[in-house]
Amino acid sequence: MSRFSTVALALLCLLVGSCGLGRSNVEGWPDVDLGVPVEIYKSTDQRDLHIHMFAPVDAEHSDRRGAVLFFHGGGYRSTRVPQFEHQAKAVADAGMVGLIVEYRVTAEGTTRDDAIADGADAARVVAANPDVFGVDPQRIAMAGSSAGGHLVTQADSSAAAQVLFNPAVSPATSVADASVETIVFHSREDRIVEFDNAEGFCAALAACELVAFDEGDHGFFNDEPALTVTTNAMIDFLKARGW
Repeated sequence: MSRFSTVALALLCLLVGSCGLGRSNVEGWPDVDLGVPVEIYKSTDQRDLHIHMFAPVDAEHSDRRGAVLFFHGGGYRSTRVPQFEHQAKAVADAGMVGLIVEYRVTAEGTTRDDAIADGADAARVVAANPDVFGVDPQRIAMAGSSAGGHLVTQADSSAAAQVLFNPAVSPATSVADASVETIVFHSREDRIVEFDNAEGFCAALAACELVAFDEGDHGFFNDEPALTVTTNAMIDFLKARGW
């Protein structure tokens, strides 16, 4: 890690509390092995929080590539680390860096605000340490589904784009940055977060594209054919913006 990155991380740790950056001795929590390197981005009273790193096969240490941070769904209650494994691999195959982020959930005795703070801290740590993650700090996107999508909209980060899969939002949902470029994938058959909520939410943003699907309930994007369609559309959206 460069001296600049080390200093930047030290300053960040003073701001957000105890944190550690370094290769973990375990696969991640809860002992999830996605077959890629992991880094601890934050240490909390509950546990260390990891980022699972999917990089292009031809990536060099000095690369500065566009990146996507993925945040799973689960109602802020449960941990589903592998949910975005397919998308993270596809992002890496497209020449970007896919980062699956662990965050605390309420089943651990923490709050929704703690989860949102974890998301913001993850984005800041990645941006402050381009040598570790191989990313361009100006080309970081945050992506999430359901509660993870809500987390993305609330996290106070410097992310340049948002990718939301059936996010748990409504027209009244306030956002940390209403100007960030956003794409939303939502089904008209969603019985958990009705389509009108996503439509109203997107309309309130300065730059939001809503991609509607006629079939599929909440979480529709996890299965084919929507899995491939939404993944490719996400990559196209980011590539068009310089990722």
